Amino acid sequence: MKGLRLTIARQTVSSILDTLGDDDFFNIIAYNEELHYVEPCLNGTLVQADVTNKDHFREHLDKLFAQGIGMLDVALTEAFSLLRDFNETGRGSDCSQAIMLVTDGAVDTYDAIFAKYNWPDRKVRIFPYLIGRESAFAENLKWMACANKGYFTQISTLADVQENVMEYLHVLSRPKVIDQEHDTVWTEAYIDSTLPQAQKLDDGQGPVLMTTVAMPVFSTKNETRNHGILLGVVGTDVPVSELLKTIPKHKLGIHGYAFAITNNGYILTHPDLRPLYGDGKKRRKPNYSSVDLSEVEWEDKDDMLRNAMVNRKTGTFSMEVKKSVDKGVRDPGPLMPIVSARGAAACSPRCH
Repeated sequence: MKGLRLTIARQTVSSILDTLGDDDFFNIIAYNEELHYVEPCLNGTLVQADVTNKDHFREHLDKLFAQGIGMLDVALTEAFSLLRDFNETGRGSDCSQAIMLVTDGAVDTYDAIFAKYNWPDRKVRIFPYLIGRESAFAENLKWMACANKGYFTQISTLADVQENVMEYLHVLSRPKVIDQEHDTVWTEAYIDSTLPQAQKLDDGQGPVLMTTVAMPVFSTKNETRNHGILLGVVGTDVPVSELLKTIPKHKLGIHGYAFAITNNGYILTHPDLRPLYGDGKKRRKPNYSSVDLSEVEWEDKDDMLRNAMVNRKTGTFSMEVKKSVDKGVRDPGPLMPIVSARGAAACSPRCH
């Protein structure tokens, strides 16, 4: 795989990364006669698909080059073992698992490997991407996809990459369409401006913290449902200030404050979250949407509060914290607040 094929392969992998979010975990393995993890420091594990990790892996994609003979059986064995170990150790969840195979050919169907690691349950879907115009190996790759509940795609030019990469999402959505699972998803906090007719909802003008709630749209026709066709997604933007209005502030106390996090532990809103800086506070800080709760609640050393919120536990517990007042000029000393995981979890809208 050299020249244009290698360029297309890199762009294909990069486009696949674009489809992943904070709820996903991934790794990239290059192979010839031996295995080469794209990031050598992350051998044998999966990492969260946040912005920082994806950008880091993209930098390493440029270092890939063609050498030797591609031993696909070695790569498939490693990929299956990696997914299995990740789940058996409790780091994964019962969700969709997939292997994206980006290659310019496969000399065999490797059914022995699939029989050992993936059959009969077929929990891991295989999505082969054949790079190049030649179709000599297309039948083998098509068989792999069909035998493992995946989808085969051939990418001939750079212009084909984006559209063809998105095909796998339609396949992964089929079970949810057939079962009519109306999952509600909340995004991380982002900076945006409200429309003029909606600005009356906000106390301030200009860019504000927003979140988006979305859910899938299904067809009521039996034919569409049986084929698992997702019609689309409907969503609406919600200013974070509107969520804060639902919090009973009179129950918080004189030094009390409320905050909310996503299901990944990232802050949706917090008194110490300051996403904007510069003149007029209109410039956003990089990675402001991936600030973990443990970075601002320093006294939560064992992540007791953070983990309780992420796991949606209810009830109350107490811990000692220090709270600065007057913008950090004065410290009132140790406080003993009663923290309710129930109220906090209700403001943690994203789900797995």
